[in-house]
Order: sequence, then structure tokens, then C-alpha cells
Amino acid sequence: RFAPHHDYHEVAESSIQGEQRAFTVLIFGSTFSSTDDGGETHFPHLGVSVWPRKGDALVWSNVDDEGEPNPRSQHEGRPPVNGVKVAINCWIANTPYDVSRGLRKSALISNSRA
Repeated sequence: RFAPHHDYHEVAESSIQGEQRAFTVLIFGSTFSSTDDGGETHFPHLGVSVWPRKGDALVWSNVDDEGEPNPRSQHEGRPPVNGVKVAINCWIANTPYDVSRGLRKSALISNSRA
């Protein structure tokens, strides 16, 4: 279970290379088809819940039209009543990610000083 949260970065400093998580793609590997089953992804500001169905994907924008964080994208993964919820989470960034710069913030800092 994940408490209500946002996938976007609040400030550029919280990302690795200044990127923003513009979109989230959540791919489901299990099915919970009934409201009694639980396991849904809930968007409290939108009043929307989506129950997982194996092979489906849920896609949403984490930013508004200007690229600013959108608080309405807040969501939570609710636990299933029975069974195991399987999902793969992918974030789509607003800028290309330079793998050669490394994955740690310390790599970003040391590269920017070079």
C-alpha cells in the first residue's frame, strides 16, 4: 500500500539531472475486478479509482500544460483484500536522461564542476 503521493518532483533539486516526471505509466500484472477486491489506484482530488486488469496500463500526466507540478495527480495504491497486486511503474521524463552522467546526485554535482 502506498499512501497518497505525487510522482512529480516538487523542486528540480529533488531529481537526479533536473528532469521532471511528466507522465506515469502503471502497467498491471494482476486483476482485481470488483470494488470488493481492493487493489485499486485511487486519485482523491479527481474522485476516480481504477481497478487493475492484467495487461492493462494506466497513464496520467503529473504536470499541467505549462510543465508545472499538478497537485490533482495525487494518487494512492490501495491494497488488495486477497491476493497479490503486481504492477510495473514507469516514469516519462520531460527531458532526455544522460546515462553517461551517472545515476547519483553526487555524479551530477561532480560533473557540473568539471
